[in-house]
Amino acid sequence: MAKQPLKQETAPATLAPLATLSMEVSYTFHSHLIGRSGQNINRLMEETDTRIHFPDRNRMTGEPKCNNVVIRGQLSNLEKARQRIRMDIPVEIIVDCSSEKISSFGQCSLIDYFSKSYGVLLRFYPKIDGLSCQVNIRGQQYRIHHLKEAVSSFGYLTQTPLESMMMKIETSFDHVWLVRDHVDKIASVTGAGIRCPDVSNLKELPKKYCIWIRGSSVDTVYAASTMLNGLLPMQFMAQMPSERLNRCFLAQAEEADVLFHVETSVLDILTIRLTSYEWNARNSFEILRRCLGLATNQAVVPSLPQTWKTLDFTRNNFLPASKKLLKELSSSHQNSLSPQLGGIVVETPSLSSADGSVGSATLSSPLALTKSCVPASLTASRFDQNSFRRLSDLLETVGLARYSDLFLQNEIDMAMFTTLNDDDLISLGITSFGARKIMLNAIQELRS
Repeated sequence: MAKQPLKQETAPATLAPLATLSMEVSYTFHSHLIGRSGQNINRLMEETDTRIHFPDRNRMTGEPKCNNVVIRGQLSNLEKARQRIRMDIPVEIIVDCSSEKISSFGQCSLIDYFSKSYGVLLRFYPKIDGLSCQVNIRGQQYRIHHLKEAVSSFGYLTQTPLESMMMKIETSFDHVWLVRDHVDKIASVTGAGIRCPDVSNLKELPKKYCIWIRGSSVDTVYAASTMLNGLLPMQFMAQMPSERLNRCFLAQAEEADVLFHVETSVLDILTIRLTSYEWNARNSFEILRRCLGLATNQAVVPSLPQTWKTLDFTRNNFLPASKKLLKELSSSHQNSLSPQLGGIVVETPSLSSADGSVGSATLSSPLALTKSCVPASLTASRFDQNSFRRLSDLLETVGLARYSDLFLQNEIDMAMFTTLNDDDLISLGITSFGARKIMLNAIQELRS
């Protein structure tokens, strides 16, 4: 009997390395993105094959709010999740209307009509004079044309002149610092009026950071808000072998206006952080691809708004803005600085050896020397000891304190705990059905 030729064994496909994307989304929209009992965010994570979590301290009264949204997954999936989140963020147009006109229709009738006709939400805020009322008309990014129609229809129905309308962006110190030198240019391009908080004095910073946009049409204020959002900071974080890091990556990052930050992790593994404007995502993705040693067919081409092409005038401005903040911090008395400041300034790694490898460098935010606050919007989310202590207390409360060490070994804090599902708990080695059921019930309560 003739021997059958041996089948050639194929090597198992290697999984693409994971990375973390940290993006800014106003904390006021976090509950909308999460949805009731986490339905929205769970569906998004399932459809994009990513893990996404929000700062758990935003739930706590008195704690400073954080805009950081952290996504974990493969590069292509990070971009899918980023797009979905951006498209799902509400857009709100603010107009002033006569209180008498509102009363003649009735608030409930107007809310019901515009919800059914245009899919938008109306909210009313009577002013002190009793004669006028602020009306907020909220729609979605992916249905912006419906929002425009709704605003026009509201003006016609209530006989309200739409000569002036506003948008409000609740943002962070990091964002305001990055956009402040470009406000005049954006206002000139769009024809909108833009009012930004003053952050010139780092010792006297505002408690909240709100950017107000005023214009004569929805197109005007929406274009200005889109351009301002293009200047939001975004950071990637990934790990790579130390021997792979060389001079060319740093040079490419500098040329692309991407801040390249290196930290020693464990053994010969380095943690790299790439930070720039969100509109510069294409360059950030490409540099990260090269650092991870991925093939060119695995390159990610992000889908960005057409309006962001106008932001080319901000090219090569991110690194100078970071250096300027570093200089301001160096000349200030750091002990008196506000804990609201973010971490956009990190020192550039020193290059030493002849083969282009990275020499030793102190790579941390200047505020890390004096403040032990939770990482801000430009610092990718990492394991937080304070957050873990809250998780440990929770486990003790529900009689599962024996699992604290397991979560500690896997660097899971309260923020990460709230994103876990039953499969995750099993993969951690929690085989007891009863223990998993108690944990899942706790997670569901934390999400609601």
